[in-house]
Amino acid sequence: MRQVRDTTFGLRLIIAGVCILLLVLPGVVFAETTDTPVPGAEVATSPGANVTAVPTTPVPPVFLYLENATDTVNPPPLLIFDTPLIDNLTCTIYGIVDPGSANVTIVSILWDWGDSQIMQYHGFPNSHEYSSPGTYTFSIIAWQSDGQKVTGTTKISVGQPLIPATVPVTPDTTAPGGPGGPVMVIHAPVLTLLEPAIEGMNVTLNGNLNAGSPGVTIESVSVDWNDGTLTTSPDFPVTHRYAGAGIFTVSVTGNQSDGQSTTKKIALEIKEEIPAPPGPTPSGPPQNDLQVYVIIIAMAITGVVIVAVVLITRKRREPLLAPDTPKAFSPRTGQMSENLPSPEELSMICAGTDVTPGVLDPVIKVAVEIAREGREGQAIGTSFVVGDTENVMNYSKQFVLNPFHGYHEAERQITDGGIRGNIKEFAQLDGAFLITGTGVVEAAGRCITVDMSQVNLPGGMGSRHLSIAGITQVTKSIGIVVSQSGGLISIFREGKIVYTIRS
Repeated sequence: MRQVRDTTFGLRLIIAGVCILLLVLPGVVFAETTDTPVPGAEVATSPGANVTAVPTTPVPPVFLYLENATDTVNPPPLLIFDTPLIDNLTCTIYGIVDPGSANVTIVSILWDWGDSQIMQYHGFPNSHEYSSPGTYTFSIIAWQSDGQKVTGTTKISVGQPLIPATVPVTPDTTAPGGPGGPVMVIHAPVLTLLEPAIEGMNVTLNGNLNAGSPGVTIESVSVDWNDGTLTTSPDFPVTHRYAGAGIFTVSVTGNQSDGQSTTKKIALEIKEEIPAPPGPTPSGPPQNDLQVYVIIIAMAITGVVIVAVVLITRKRREPLLAPDTPKAFSPRTGQMSENLPSPEELSMICAGTDVTPGVLDPVIKVAVEIAREGREGQAIGTSFVVGDTENVMNYSKQFVLNPFHGYHEAERQITDGGIRGNIKEFAQLDGAFLITGTGVVEAAGRCITVDMSQVNLPGGMGSRHLSIAGITQVTKSIGIVVSQSGGLISIFREGKIVYTIRS
C-alpha cells in the first residue's frame, strides 16, 4: 500500500514540474520573438502610406440619476444614451449599458416611451413610433444581477405625421349572408416583435402575427432590411445576412388577406466581424539569446525542486483525515434579505400583466422563506408562474396529482398564511406552482411543455430556470425560481431575468 502511495505522489510531482515548464517557457519565448507595438505609442509609416483619420462626433451628455444607491461591493450599472434621432413620429435611440464590475451582469433594460404604451424590455438601439405629435417624457431603467439599477430620462418632441399618398384599403364589413345581416368590423393584423437574434452578420427576426378578426387570415410577413433587400415569408422567423457592418432601421409588415397590414420598425446594429489574430510563427530561439533561455530553464528546475520540497513536507505532516461527509443543509434565521423589490420595482415588474403587486409580493416572500428554511434538513428548489393562467395551462401539463384541486378559491389565496404553509410542504414535489393574477393558487407539480430553443440564459442555470424563462417568453406571466444550490431567487419576465434576490 505504501509503494502505491509513493508512486502516486511521484506522478503528481512530475506533473507539477511539467506544468511549471509549460507555463514559464512559452510566455518568455513569445515576449522575446514577437515585435508588438505598445498601445498608445506612435507608429511610423512609410512615405506615401494612406493614413485616414476617423473623425469623432461629440455626443451631448444625458443627465442620469441613481435610484437606491447604497454602499455595496459592486458599483451600479453605467448607462449612456445619445440624443434621440427624430424622423417625423419615429424616434430611435442609441446607447450602451455596462455592468458596474466584472462580478455582475446586465439582466434587463426597460423602456418607457412616455405615451402610455406597454413598457418594453429591449437592448440598444431601439425605435418607437408615436401615434400623435407632442412632447413626451422618455425613461429607461437598467438592472444588473445584484439588484442595483440606474435610470435615464429625457424629453422627446415629435412632429406632425406624414399623410401617405396611397388610397386606404376599406375593409369588407359585410357579414356572411349578404346585406342586412349583422355588421362585423375587421381590424388590421396584430404584430408583436421579439428581441432579434444577431450572430455576426446574420440576423433572425421572430415575433407573433395574428389576424385582426375572424374570417381573415395572415398572408405573409414582409421585411425591408434597410440595405436594399426585401424579404417575404409566410410567417416568422425571417433571416437575413448583411454584407457589412452598420446601423439599420428594419421595417416589418404583416399582411392580411383583406388587404390590411400592420408595420413596425426595429433598429439593428451589425458589428464588424474581427478575425482572430494570427498566431506567432514558430521559430527557434535567437542564437545571441541562448544564455537567457539557459537561465529560464534553471529557474524552472529550481521551482520544481521547491514545489517538491513543500509537497513532501506537507505530506509528512498531514494527519489521516476521515472520509468527507456531506454537509447537511442549515436553515438560515434572522432578518430577511434587504434586497427585496420595493413597491415601485414590484409595479415595474408587474407592468403589462394581469398580476398586481399585492399578489406578487407574498409569492416572492414565500419563495425567500423556502430558500432560507429548506425542508427536513434539505435544500429545496422550486418555481412559481404567476398570471396569464389560461395560456400557461395550455403550455403545461399536470406532473403529479394536483393537491389544490377541488378547494374553494377563498381557501387558495396566496395572501393567506395557511396556504403559504401548504406551499412550503408541496415545494418538494417536481414541477411548478401556478398562481393567478388575483392570487389564487391553481396547481402544484405542473410540468412546463413550452419550446425552450429560443431561451438564452447565462451559464450554470438548469432545466428549472430554462422552463420558467420559456413560459414567460410565450405568455404574459411572471416567473420566480428558487435555486436549490445557493438559494438564489430569480424573477423572470419575457424570457429574461429582471431581478435577483439572495436569501
